Amino acid sequence: MSDTHAIIVGGSLAGLCAARVLSDAADRVTVLDRDRYPSEPVGRPGVPQGRHLHALLSRGCAELERLFPGFGKAMADAGALEIDLDGDFVRLLRAGWVRPRPSGYRWLFASRPLTESIVRAACRRLPNVTIVDDTAVEALHVRDGRVAGVTTRSGARLAADLVVDASGRSTHAPQWLRAEGIAPPSETVVDPHAGYSTRWFQGPPPERWPRDWWWKGVWIEDRNRASDFMGILVPIEQGRWGVILIGVGGNYPPADEDGFMAALDGLRSPLLADAVRLATPISPVYCARKFQNRLRHYETWRGPAGFLAIGDAVCAFNPIYGQGMSAAAVCANLLGATMARTGPTHPSLPQRFFRTQARFLRSPWSLATGVDLQLPTTDGHRPATVHLAGRYMDAALAAAQDDAVVHRRLTEVVTLVRPVTALLDPLLAARVGWGALRHRLRGVPSDRFAARPPAWVLAPFA
Repeated sequence: MSDTHAIIVGGSLAGLCAARVLSDAADRVTVLDRDRYPSEPVGRPGVPQGRHLHALLSRGCAELERLFPGFGKAMADAGALEIDLDGDFVRLLRAGWVRPRPSGYRWLFASRPLTESIVRAACRRLPNVTIVDDTAVEALHVRDGRVAGVTTRSGARLAADLVVDASGRSTHAPQWLRAEGIAPPSETVVDPHAGYSTRWFQGPPPERWPRDWWWKGVWIEDRNRASDFMGILVPIEQGRWGVILIGVGGNYPPADEDGFMAALDGLRSPLLADAVRLATPISPVYCARKFQNRLRHYETWRGPAGFLAIGDAVCAFNPIYGQGMSAAAVCANLLGATMARTGPTHPSLPQRFFRTQARFLRSPWSLATGVDLQLPTTDGHRPATVHLAGRYMDAALAAAQDDAVVHRRLTEVVTLVRPVTALLDPLLAARVGWGALRHRLRGVPSDRFAARPPAWVLAPFA
């Protein structure tokens, strides 16, 4: 009786989700990660973005619950927060203050280390999954057109029937493939030259919170994307706040504490800075620079049997859109469904999975890059329709201010519940057109662009 062994390179969220579905199809699953896992849910070197804000979209929460029943309860018990972004955040977008309206779709906010620790603990309980840390992979081996295994930094050669690259943005799979005489897949890169600076705070006790501040988070977009910063405040477990400043087009936010705090005061509204003054800083400023959108076209690639890739190793998004972890969970379930039809070692598995994965990724990729390509400073191929799509999205956002149907559809698309093509439904497009026209004819309320939230934001449900 054959013993099917699958190796997953990378033990962050994408790799752990892949391990879960492979545990149903392979006899043995080994997850290899270059980091030494901490005993507590704290950051680790291999996930530098772990020091920044993270969220699971509604679709991501549902997919992780499918993979790991009880995931939501475990996260809630550990202090993760379910938040309706449309109803629980105060938001100043480029089109002005947004009237809060609960959408029914909730995001899960928690630190990246907490989310990973919950999923890793669930994976460790799987009897045929072994997680090995402090083990870097340095080579992939292919024999007779099929993957045969990997070699680790220590020189150990591990045989495998299936190898899954889940090693993230910094994947070395293209180099491994070239070393085996195999051309890697082509790539599409859209680079908005974005930069992020994050600082963590301990939120204030309830008695210090002003009575009319009903919100749980703050979202302040920039006036001019080329010169201003965007600011976001998000609560997570243990009463902590993550505060992030975002700049694009090479306009990177400050990396020092004094500059960071001064930049908060320079935002379009003083609201976020006012909130931060009630809190206590508990970290330095963490910076991230040059996070590109990168899509590797495995769906058109002809590689060896037994090689798969998932997560950021295939499609890495500009992190501001919060799609990465949710997309990885969706793709893991797609991998499970594909293997249920082919088995884990069938030669057709890679091609079938890559095509299925690409069909799903098309939507979040077009959302992320469609926004970034509106900037003249963004590098990347611009489809002829990109500016028309941008104007349509602006019209949809305007119509959503008063139209609950448009608002709900936008929320479903942003949270990956529906594909972006759902915005092109003729009946919805008619509502968008009529709503945008009505919005223009009525004019903009005088307080829509006020520096401080107007009364209809301060008392939204009165």
